[in-house]
Amino acid sequence: MLTIVIPSYNHADFIVSCLDAALAVEPAATRVLVIDDGSPDNTIDVIQDYLKTSTEATRVSVVSKKNSGLVNSLNLALSMIETELVYFIASDDVVIPEGMDKMLKEMQRSPDLKFVIGDAIYFYGDREDEGPVYKKKHKSFFELSPIQRRNALYLDYPAPILLQSTLFKTSSLRYIGGWDVNLKWDDYPVFVKLFTQYDKYDKDFTFLSGVNVVRYRQHDVNSYKDTFKQYSMVVQTLDTIAPEELRAKAHAQALAFYILVALKNSDFGVAVKIFRYAGLKRFFGGISSIPYVAYVHMLRDKL
Repeated sequence: MLTIVIPSYNHADFIVSCLDAALAVEPAATRVLVIDDGSPDNTIDVIQDYLKTSTEATRVSVVSKKNSGLVNSLNLALSMIETELVYFIASDDVVIPEGMDKMLKEMQRSPDLKFVIGDAIYFYGDREDEGPVYKKKHKSFFELSPIQRRNALYLDYPAPILLQSTLFKTSSLRYIGGWDVNLKWDDYPVFVKLFTQYDKYDKDFTFLSGVNVVRYRQHDVNSYKDTFKQYSMVVQTLDTIAPEELRAKAHAQALAFYILVALKNSDFGVAVKIFRYAGLKRFFGGISSIPYVAYVHMLRDKL
């Protein structure tokens, strides 16, 4: 019925807690597939030691491959899955079994759904503070009409929307072609394809507000903390998938947003690097077409 996919890379310190939670998900027939992307640490050794003592080891399959990136791991997993449903969770995060149980029941109640998005909690491994990942702007985005959401996908996307808070019909991911091998960004591009192909809220997809399905770990090596890397991935993605009539505005918003993030973090060198990477044409080409007041409000809401 369900395969839980754990793309793994350099998370030897976290993989056991991820596996423990995944194997606690009902039904007991749930399969767990770990795809390790050539971790240079001892992740594979930790997994093997764990499986030697686990009574659930027969439910776990491990694939260790040469390092080739997260998108490659996700597509490889998608090609291997034999179950109707699939759930992806990073090896440093922790699924919440009770939340996943409610997601599974929602899929059973509404068999036409292609994917179900649950709530998520961010947390720090060494600190007590935690909080919700999704805010009111997420729920408003999900409930938009298909036409409104088409523009919002590029101009008002409520990042993040997490793969690890979403339960998918395996067939729906295969129908959209999985992940684009030419893009480095894993979640946004695939959600753009999903929301474009399956655009009717509460018919094609739904959001279970208040149903926490994952604890989303925050730590020093989270990829989103590399502001320049994030911006460069956004540029690559927008150049590839954004409609021509929206591309300039989308680029301008992304540029201003990531410059402000860098300045907010006092990373002045990164702000300059982003501006130079973008160039004056991309910066002024989009900003000139956005009303100033709306632009300021947009940046405020995103930050």
